[in-house]
Amino acid sequence: MDSQLQLELTNKYLQYRNTATKIGIEEALVQYKHVGEPNWMFEVLCELYFIQVKVLTQPTDQANKSIRTVAQLLNNEGFLKENGSLIFDVFQLFDGIEYKQGVPDSWKYLLEGIIHLSTRCDIMKGLAKHNKMESKNFVDYLLQFVHRLDSKYLIPISEMIYKIVEEYPDYAFMVRFKLVEMQILPDLVTRLTVIYCRDIVSFLNSIFQGKSTWFFAQSINNSQYFAKMKQYIMADIEANSVVEQQLNPVALSSAIRALVGIVGYFGVKLNESEVLLFMKILKTTRTESIVNLLLCLVLLSAEQFLRKQKELSDILSQLLQSGISEMPLLILVYFQTDAIQQVEDMIRSILAMQLPIHKLGLFEMQKLFRSLKTTSIHNH
Repeated sequence: MDSQLQLELTNKYLQYRNTATKIGIEEALVQYKHVGEPNWMFEVLCELYFIQVKVLTQPTDQANKSIRTVAQLLNNEGFLKENGSLIFDVFQLFDGIEYKQGVPDSWKYLLEGIIHLSTRCDIMKGLAKHNKMESKNFVDYLLQFVHRLDSKYLIPISEMIYKIVEEYPDYAFMVRFKLVEMQILPDLVTRLTVIYCRDIVSFLNSIFQGKSTWFFAQSINNSQYFAKMKQYIMADIEANSVVEQQLNPVALSSAIRALVGIVGYFGVKLNESEVLLFMKILKTTRTESIVNLLLCLVLLSAEQFLRKQKELSDILSQLLQSGISEMPLLILVYFQTDAIQQVEDMIRSILAMQLPIHKLGLFEMQKLFRSLKTTSIHNH
């Protein structure tokens, strides 16, 4: 935008702004829309001022209705595509004028107003692209709205933050850190972790370590991301459990714990090949912590493991005799005496997670443990 056009727009806008403060914003809009040649840039400036005023003066739901009714250019996807980056030059001009008029936080009010528009993601993407210096502030403003606005605005806010990260992927860790610190928007945290951060195992273990009940409030739409998490974790487990090579017990334990967490908290299911891999590790490992973690997984995913009942029985009998871990014997004793609660407590204690446990699976597993050939145990 050349300086002459900028000057003309600024002068006309300041006249309109001045009139609006005297006769009211709606009346000023009607009056100025029919003065001189039609100019979409001037109309966008007027819409931006309208958004700012309504955010500052009206309750959120009322502002929502007003803004969606009046901001017809900004709420028009075709208009945004047609005029491209010029629109964001107008945003920049508006911010500069308002700053001189004593409104230092105009970006904050505009972003809150844009939440109400159906074009919010397109606008946010454009604003981020054309204002790299401001983009981190945009994230902070949007985060402030989370606690202040009604929960129905959480999805629009998440979408807008995600658009900024799409533009600047190196922001992903910073944004996720802030979300975790504020304990908000768990769906967005999961999405950023899977798509950009990709530190699935270490992140999940840190989440499961603390009191992270806020993170467990995931929407059903996020199941695709937990399926992706499972894929990453399984690749990690396979890489750390190749039988020909030396097992890496620390890395393997971390990966199994992360997997058990998403199975327990989010109902992620194992497929047949995954069950077979875990039974193979359970059969070959000599590491107590891995045996304990895998037994927790077996108990939490009872339905899937019981499809391989014969193989599982053989492995459990072998573990009872091997003495690698005392956990199989404890489970057996608890199941023999109907002490189901102790089994649950043991699972939670080993994992250091307060996860929900389905009793039906434990009852089915109880039958299996009771049917094990225990003659060799009695001989010990």
